[in-house]
This record gives sequence, C-alpha cells and structure tokens, in this order.
Amino acid sequence: MELLLIFHIVFSPEVMNAQASLDGIWNMGQDNTTIEITEDNVYEGRIASSDNTNAKIGNIIPKDVKSVGGKWKGKMYSPKRNEWYDAVIALEEKQLLLTVGSGFKSKTLKWTKE
Repeated sequence: MELLLIFHIVFSPEVMNAQASLDGIWNMGQDNTTIEITEDNVYEGRIASSDNTNAKIGNIIPKDVKSVGGKWKGKMYSPKRNEWYDAVIALEEKQLLLTVGSGFKSKTLKWTKE
C-alpha cells in the first residue's frame, strides 16, 4: 500500500509538471516566431527569431515563471497591447500550454518545442 501511495505521489501530473524543465526553443505558432526559455532561479523567455519584421528579437515574453503549488506561474507580455498578464503554464510532452488571463477573460496559447 505504501509503495502504491509513493508511486501515485511521485508520478502525479502535478509533481511531474513541477519537475519538468521549460528550457529550450519554443515555436509560438505564428510568424514562425521562436522563444528561447532559460532558467536562472526563475524562467524567462526571449524572442530568438521571427519572420515578422516588427518582432523585437531579444524582447522578454514570459518572465518570473516558477513552480507554485505544482503549477508553473508567471507573467506573459503582449506586444500588441504593450502589457503584462498573469499566466499559468502547463507542460505536456513537447507542448507548452500558456493560459493568459485578464480579469474574467483568458486565452490558452500552444507553443511547440523545436
């Protein structure tokens, strides 16, 4: 019984999500824009490349991302609105699901690992 409980705790989605690394190059799925996410106590991501000539290479998009209560939480920048929003990030295999919220509205973005 103890072994089953330990197995459940160690391999629960919350624990696995919190232990997984967000490091790497992620394709945002629009304008062939890629974000390079790195960790230095907290995760942040910078625009690495884009087919969009208006994209500002090096700009930070997600920042202050850390594991909180088994979930990744941080801030997400919207270049169109020039604002930061709260975000919850889930890692599912080679996809990042970024749920960005503003008041009662939220939107989930899907990024793919390259």
